[in-house]
Amino acid sequence: MTKHLLWLLAAVFASSSAFAQDIDHLSAEYSVILNGDKTRGVNTLKIDRNNDRYNVHFSLAHWLLDVDQKASFTWKNCNAIPQTFSYKTKYLGTRNEDRLVFDQKTKMVLFQNKDGDKLVPIKEGAFDPVSFFFEARCDLMAGKTTLTYPVARDGEIKMTTFKVVGKEIVNTGIGPYESLIVERDRGNSKRKTRFWVAPKLDYQLVQISHDENRQLSVTVTLSKLSYTLVK
Repeated sequence: MTKHLLWLLAAVFASSSAFAQDIDHLSAEYSVILNGDKTRGVNTLKIDRNNDRYNVHFSLAHWLLDVDQKASFTWKNCNAIPQTFSYKTKYLGTRNEDRLVFDQKTKMVLFQNKDGDKLVPIKEGAFDPVSFFFEARCDLMAGKTTLTYPVARDGEIKMTTFKVVGKEIVNTGIGPYESLIVERDRGNSKRKTRFWVAPKLDYQLVQISHDENRQLSVTVTLSKLSYTLVK
């Protein structure tokens, strides 16, 4: 659960559309509430642009969990082309590492983890667990309410669908913002994942929640934010 939640957190920040300029640089911090209690820890997200290339870095430092996640991809005209994605985590002394390498010429993606390497074809295209959120943000600005993308995850390409289910004011560390509520379509599963994006903040992510079961729920809320737009 934690792995998938953090994949969701580390995105939805840069796009190109008729309604907003691209993000040039972004720095954000988030607070975390676990089962109703605020936790201690440092949770940061940084995005940097170099021409058409974006680098995203998410870091979480907590006494139970350390996470370091990075993604790089090219971005032009609302089209993300993934290059690399890496995910490192340490939980209760156990370390895990995943890496994706995309080869757009051969239309293949290489999955690398402790179990070995695996090549998977991506003839119809595929995103890493970060870059597809950049396209999702772009599609939300275009007014779409159902979003489906092929995502390279867990050794295969999985179709991932989200739907806009309403609006709500979210109280963040930088003030209240009316936000769209976007929910992951999990079919009949009792697990629920939602994220909130604020139009007045260029459709940036201000909150995310995940309910795994009755015993485990997590809410992540924006506490600090600074960013610049491409001139």
